[in-house]
Amino acid sequence: MRPARWVSSSAAFAFLLALATGAAAAPPVVALDAARFLKSDSAEPPPDSAPWEAQALPDNWKKSRPKASGYGWYRLAFDLPAKTDAPYAIYTPWMRTIGAVYVNGTEIGRTGAFGAPQLSPYPQVFVIPPKLLRAGENTLHVRLFVGDGWRGALAPLTVGEDTPVRRVYDRRYFVQITGAQLSSALAAALGIFMLMVWFRRRNESLYAYFGAGALGWAAMNALYLVQDPLLNRDCLEFLLAACNGASTVCLSLFALRYAGLRWPRVEKALWAWAALQVALVFVESDAAWMTLLEKVLDYSRLAVMAAWLVLLARASGKRPALERALVLIAVAFFGGTVIRDIIAGEMLGELDSTYQPYRAIPMCIAIGWALVDRFVHSLNESERLNAELERRVAEKHAELEANYRRMNELEGQRAVAAERQRIMSDMHDGVGGHLISTLSLVEQGDLTAAEVAAALRECLDDLRLTIDSLEPTENDLLPVLGNLRYRLDERLKRQGIELDWRITDVPKLANMTPRNVLHVLRILQEAFTNVLKHAHAANVEVETGVDAAGVAVYIRVRDDGRGFEGDRAGHGFANMRRRAQVVGGTLAIQSSPAGTTVSLLLPLPPIPHSGDSRAYSRDTAQAA
Repeated sequence: MRPARWVSSSAAFAFLLALATGAAAAPPVVALDAARFLKSDSAEPPPDSAPWEAQALPDNWKKSRPKASGYGWYRLAFDLPAKTDAPYAIYTPWMRTIGAVYVNGTEIGRTGAFGAPQLSPYPQVFVIPPKLLRAGENTLHVRLFVGDGWRGALAPLTVGEDTPVRRVYDRRYFVQITGAQLSSALAAALGIFMLMVWFRRRNESLYAYFGAGALGWAAMNALYLVQDPLLNRDCLEFLLAACNGASTVCLSLFALRYAGLRWPRVEKALWAWAALQVALVFVESDAAWMTLLEKVLDYSRLAVMAAWLVLLARASGKRPALERALVLIAVAFFGGTVIRDIIAGEMLGELDSTYQPYRAIPMCIAIGWALVDRFVHSLNESERLNAELERRVAEKHAELEANYRRMNELEGQRAVAAERQRIMSDMHDGVGGHLISTLSLVEQGDLTAAEVAAALRECLDDLRLTIDSLEPTENDLLPVLGNLRYRLDERLKRQGIELDWRITDVPKLANMTPRNVLHVLRILQEAFTNVLKHAHAANVEVETGVDAAGVAVYIRVRDDGRGFEGDRAGHGFANMRRRAQVVGGTLAIQSSPAGTTVSLLLPLPPIPHSGDSRAYSRDTAQAA
């Protein structure tokens, strides 16, 4: 024999041996399922001479004495071989509705208060004081009260020593009460969770229907398990009927949504059917039509239940394998326990079902798993789509960055080409023109050496202006004018002209590109050239500042020469005005016998609105 099989066989044998030893050592427990019954309002146990009738247990009054109410007495007997000092106990799984237990004529306990509408099928245990027991036959009486319209029943009784009887009672209590409460709590928690999911996804009504159905079923169980209710019978029955009807309708609607169906007329009919059941709670009548209507409603409950179970089973065929298996198991358990309860109630006379509190648990597990799996699948799909979207966005972002880099490179190349073209054009129009004209005059022999030198100096000055325009200025005039002074100062001194340099800080200008800087320098160069060639001046003054309106910066060149009149201005001034227009400024020339003044106005950038004006003022102040 293999070691593993030997170990398992030995363990099984030891377990069975322990069970057999325990069973042999356990004190005797007597089950009492045969009694005698007497319908009597007596407050004390009736005498043995009363007309007692034989009655088997369990006794369901609905079957044994339909529509009976009031008080009834049960008489049972059990034997003890000898007088005992150990406490004994009596246990019964259910006693409906209110009962009191007597041993040898003395009351040992009761359930609730006579007249209270106890609905819960709680198991009962009563301790028998040793002094009440005697050797030989002992008589046990049970007084049962059944109110008008209430459910009356008595289950078999178990008598024995307290410890083994209480052990049986504890097992029954866990299965019948504690387990039922736990299952109700589980259904309620699942129902609340589903309603929370629906609250975040209002278009998914199946979450709402299942959550409401689970809550209704849990509430019905909770009401049914109340041991000492504070409400009267009518309120309890109304609440039970409302919870039962709402739960059945919500589960039916859930089954429709689970199958992907919408039947508006059927759904309205279901709500009307539930409302009718609730309304009949308040109708008290023994008429034949009422009995017939109750029968019809009983059968309709079975029909509705069978319909939504079948619908769920069929709809699960299109679901994943695990979900389909769970749903089919839940449907089979739900339907099987209902059939079992019908058979047990009609044929065996049982009043309460041990399976009823657990009936919906497999259904809650199956449907809860299905809905949570669907929710998790949707969440995973959403995360996958988000990840895919992020990946695509990252790809597009990288592609845009690559395009942006290419555009920057092309823009840089275009700017370099444009600047090269500008420099070539400026050199061609400036230095090139001067050189060509000078070369032509030299070839003709019309220029002296001094004139050639002067022409070449003009070429160099023009070349220097072009080079100076390439220096970064950051829209600041001071570096530009400083370079110009450096270029002109020596020439002015050689001509005996005194330079009065009154340059002050001015705000930065807008759009001082190299081309515009060159235009400004050529305007000033032309002004100084006129001073050197034509003005016969002794002094020249250069001044900067901001005009009275505060919208422009002026550069003013004033000499004390002989001035000019009319057409003597020539084409130079026209070129100066044209260049001023190109840079967005204006040129003013005033001449008199006392001298000539050339004023170049360059516009300041507009003052921004709101918070930007403060930044502009700060920059202006810094520049000033």
